[in-house]
Amino acid sequence: MGRLSPEKGHIGLLDAFAQALKRGADGELVLVGDGPDRRRIERHTAALGLKDRVRLLGLLPEHQTLSEVAQSDLLVLASFMEGLPVVLMEAMALGVPVIAPRLAGVPELVQEGVHGLLFAPSNWSELSDALGKLLTDRALREQLGSRGRAKIEAEFEINRAVEPLVKRYRG
Repeated sequence: MGRLSPEKGHIGLLDAFAQALKRGADGELVLVGDGPDRRRIERHTAALGLKDRVRLLGLLPEHQTLSEVAQSDLLVLASFMEGLPVVLMEAMALGVPVIAPRLAGVPELVQEGVHGLLFAPSNWSELSDALGKLLTDRALREQLGSRGRAKIEAEFEINRAVEPLVKRYRG
């Protein structure tokens, strides 16, 4: 989900996905968004022989984007430049397991093996391993998705989030 630009790591994601498929994983990669790297992503998809496994949906309204996330088996964030990505919180809130890079605020949100899987930024081999693991293990996907949703509900539910502020100003 998001801008198709070099810092988002889509080319590396395609390489990692191709490797996971070669090792026996099965799946389809859906990219939502648009940007300056779209043609490059399309060419790389063709060069890897993944045209039947990769769909580029372009820009979608928010409700359709969230619907795509909700229908997914997992969400992968391949960026090597992020803060605290909202798309991870949205996926987790929907009970969708996530794979994301260990950078910025991501490890604070996603604890390795508890709420999702993490990989070193730009380590496409490690990302491929994580993809293979989740694409072939439905029980793990369900477990991570459930725990991720519980974390978002516990830490980001609006009433709970503002409770400390209310107490501070009323007390």
